[in-house]
Amino acid sequence: MYTKKHKYTKNKTIKNNKINKNQNMITATINIDAIRKNIKYIKQQSKTDMIPVLKANAYGHGMVEIAKILRKENIELIGVATLEEALILRRGGDKGKILYWVYDLYNPNFKLYPDLDISIIDENHIEILSKMVPKNKKCNIHLFVDTGINRAGIPYEYALSAAKKINDNPKLNLVGMMSHLIESEFKNDKLVNEQLRKFRLLRNQLADINIIPKYVHIANSGGVINYDVSDFTHCRPGKLLHGLNPNKTINNNLNLTMTLSTNIIQLKNINKGDGIGYDYTYFAPKNMRIAVAPIGFADFLPRLSSGKLYVYINGTKRKVLGLESMDQIVIASKKTDKLHDKVIIFGDGKNCPQNINNIAKEASTISTELLTHIGYRVNREYI
Repeated sequence: MYTKKHKYTKNKTIKNNKINKNQNMITATINIDAIRKNIKYIKQQSKTDMIPVLKANAYGHGMVEIAKILRKENIELIGVATLEEALILRRGGDKGKILYWVYDLYNPNFKLYPDLDISIIDENHIEILSKMVPKNKKCNIHLFVDTGINRAGIPYEYALSAAKKINDNPKLNLVGMMSHLIESEFKNDKLVNEQLRKFRLLRNQLADINIIPKYVHIANSGGVINYDVSDFTHCRPGKLLHGLNPNKTINNNLNLTMTLSTNIIQLKNINKGDGIGYDYTYFAPKNMRIAVAPIGFADFLPRLSSGKLYVYINGTKRKVLGLESMDQIVIASKKTDKLHDKVIIFGDGKNCPQNINNIAKEASTISTELLTHIGYRVNREYI
C-alpha cells in the first residue's frame, strides 16, 4: 500500500506541457459505461480476475483517469510497463497495488519503491534488488518467464531455479508468475499452445515444492478471447479493456470506448484547378467549398493515410483533401456546414460509422499504435 513516507516528485516536463483544457481544440471522449461493460465481458470470458494493463497512457485513453475508473470497479492490481508509468499513477493519487516490469536495474539512476510490485526479467536482478530493499521491508516480485516469445524475460530453463531463489530470499515475496503470448489473436495456435503447456508445467513444478504465487497470469487480450485460461488466477488485458478486438472481427460483446473529434475553424471557397496543402497532391476538380480543422499528425492522424482518409461532419462522410499537415487538415465541405461544426475523426461504431480500426487500415498499421500516439494537445473527457 502506498504511504506518505515515499515522496513522488512531480514530473516538471509533464507539468510544463499542460495546456488549458478550454483552449484545446481536439477532444477524445471516453465512455465510462463502455469500459464497465468490457470489464464484465473480460471476466466472463476468461473466468479469472484481471490485471488491466495501462501502459502507454492506457493505450492513449489517459492512465490516471482510467485507473480511477478501474479502482471503482474493484480492480486490485493494475499493470504498467515502466517505473515512470507507475510513478505517474502515484502522482495522480492512486494508492492501490501497481505492477511494473523492471527493464534495467543496472541503471545507476534506478530507485526502488517497495510499495510497487515488480516483475523480474533477469535472474541476476534478484540479488541486486534484495540489496536495495530497506531494512524491515519486503518487495513483491512477479517472475517474468520467457515461454518462447524471445523478448525480455527469464529464459524458461532457468525459471524454476530463479523462483526458488526469490522464494528463499528474506527481502523478497514471490507473489506472481507471468509470461506473454506470441500470436494469441489466432485460435488453437501451435506456438501459443506450447507456451501455455510450459507455463502450466512451471506452475505445477512450483506447487510441488509448495510455492504457490497469488497472481498467475499469461493471457493478454487475445488469450482471453481465444484460449481457455480459466485455470490461471488472472488475465492481463490491454486493448480489450477499450473494446479493441484482437481477432480483428466483429464482436458484439465488446464496446469501443473512444470518440475523437474536433471542429471546423474556417470555411472558404476555392476555384477549379486550385491545389490544396503541401506539395499540391490534390487539385480541385471544380469550384469547391472547403473546411479547415485543427488536427494533424502531431495529434494523432497517420500521415500515411493522406489521400485515403475520411471524416464525418453533420452525419455525412467527407474526404480529407491533400496531404495532412502537422496541425491541420482540409476537408470537402457542404453549403450547410457552419463554423465550429463538429468533425468526427472516429467514433465508437454507434455515434459514427467510422472507428479507429478503419483509420488504422487506411494507414496500414494497427489501432493500438495510433491510439498510443495521441498527442498532448488532445483533451480527454470521460462521460
